Amino acid sequence: MYNYYPTVPNVFPTQSNVFPTQTEQIQYVNGKQSAESYQMSPNSSVILMDSEKARFYVKKTDASGISTIKAYDFMEVEDEKPQEYVTKQEFEKFKASMKGVKHESSNDANRKQ
Repeated sequence: MYNYYPTVPNVFPTQSNVFPTQTEQIQYVNGKQSAESYQMSPNSSVILMDSEKARFYVKKTDASGISTIKAYDFMEVEDEKPQEYVTKQEFEKFKASMKGVKHESSNDANRKQ
């Protein structure tokens, strides 16, 4: 049977051509020993979240399949509280108001008694 429709090459890019594949992924493990035994293909990296602690591991393999692993701890980040400072103008105003105040030392206070 003869095909009456000419073949048209695929002019639309496929999804694999548009979005490159990523080698990073997030997996959950139970402790460092589980992270060390996690199997990976060569030339890849993975983030391993520890389900027992607030810790994660970054495991990478080279072309020969030899892996390296680094552990990192999570720390909660607290919002920074704004610090209050006195402006120079406010300080000069305070200093001027204190010039008229007489300071009594503790010896003067003892003599009056």
